[in-house]
Amino acid sequence: EEEARRQGLLHIIGEEIDRIYIERVKNLAFRKELIRQVGKDLRIVYTPLHGTGTMPVRRVLKELGFQEVMIVPEQEKPDPDFSTVRSPNPEDPKAFELALKLAEEAGADIVVATDPDCDRVGAIVWDKEKNPRLLTGNQTGALLMDYILSTMQEQKRLPKNGAVVKTIVTSELGAEIAQYYGVDILNTLTGFKFIAEKMKEFEETGEKQFLFGYEESYGYLAGTFVRDKDAVIATMLICEMAAYYRSKGMTLYDALMGLYKRHGYYLEDLESVTLAGKEGMERIQRILESFRREVPEQAGGKRIALFRDYQSGKGMHLLTGETEHLDLPKSDVLHFTFEDHSWFCIRPSGTEPKIKVYFSVVEKDMEEAKKRLEAVKADVMARIERIP
Repeated sequence: EEEARRQGLLHIIGEEIDRIYIERVKNLAFRKELIRQVGKDLRIVYTPLHGTGTMPVRRVLKELGFQEVMIVPEQEKPDPDFSTVRSPNPEDPKAFELALKLAEEAGADIVVATDPDCDRVGAIVWDKEKNPRLLTGNQTGALLMDYILSTMQEQKRLPKNGAVVKTIVTSELGAEIAQYYGVDILNTLTGFKFIAEKMKEFEETGEKQFLFGYEESYGYLAGTFVRDKDAVIATMLICEMAAYYRSKGMTLYDALMGLYKRHGYYLEDLESVTLAGKEGMERIQRILESFRREVPEQAGGKRIALFRDYQSGKGMHLLTGETEHLDLPKSDVLHFTFEDHSWFCIRPSGTEPKIKVYFSVVEKDMEEAKKRLEAVKADVMARIERIP
C-alpha cells in the first residue's frame, strides 16, 4: 500500500465523489418544495439492516428536508453476522420486526428497509384497518411508476419517446400504467443487467428515453447515472411519494387501491422448489421439458393463449397456431399467458438448486383475484409434483 501511494497508483474515493452522487440523487426528486413543506411531519422509520445504506440514505433524506427519520438503533451499524435478523432481506417480513416495533412506538407513517449492499428496498405502510402491509416488489414498482409518470405529465416533462423497462416475471400492471400515460414499456429477461443494457441502447440510438426500470424482486431505478438497481434513489422516491400522497390526505396503501380500481386487481406470488444435487438438477430439466413438450391448454379453469419458450426464442399463440420470434437472449425460461393479462412462468434459479414458478393474475375485484391465484397455483404445482 505504501509503495502504491508513493507511486501515485492508489487513489481513495472520498467526499468529492460522495457529494457528486448525493447531488445527482437529490436532483431526481420531483417535488422538492413539497418535501420541505410536508417532509418535516412525515414520520419515517428506516433500517439499513446492518448494511451500507445507513450513511447515503440518511444524508439524502435529511438534505431534502425529511426531518422525522428514525433509525432502528439495533440495526444501524455494520454486523457481518446480521445477528438481529433471520435474513437481511427486505422481501422477508421478519426482517422488519424491530423496525415495526419502533414504528408503532413512534406512530410512523412508513417503514423502509434496504438490504446490506443497498440496491433493494422494501416498504411497509398501513391499510384502512391500521394493519401493517409489506408492499411487494410489484406493488412498489407500480406505485413508483405511476407517481413518476403522472408527475412528469403534470409538470409537462413527459417525453414522447419515454420508455419504462421491466422484467418478464414482473406484473403486467406496469404495462397498463404505461399505456395509460402513453409511454412504451419493454420487457427483459430476469436480472437488472438486462435493464441496464436497454438504457445503454437508448442512449446510443436516441430512439427512446429511459424513465424508470424495475423488477419484482424489490429493485428499482430512476435516472441514468447509475447502471443497476439503487435503493438510495428508490428510498428517496418512496418517501417523496409518501409525502405527496399525505398532502392529498392519502397513504401509499390508498394510492395502491386506486391503481387497482383503475387498472384491475393484480396479485402475484412465487413458489420455489428446492431440488438439490445431481438428481435434483436432472428433475428440474425433466420438469421444464415436460411443460415444453406438452404445453398446458388451461390452468385454474382459464385458457392459456400464448406460450413463450425463451430457450428456442419462439412464441406460439395456442388459439390460432401462429408463431412469433422472441427478440431476447436465449434463456431456459417458459412463460404462459392467459387471455387476459394473467400469466405464470417457470425457470431454474441461476444461483441456487431451485426451480422457480412465478404467478400473476388480474381480476375485477380482490377476492376474485385471490381465488384465481390459488386455482392457477394449485393446477401448476400439482403438475410439477407429478413429474418424477
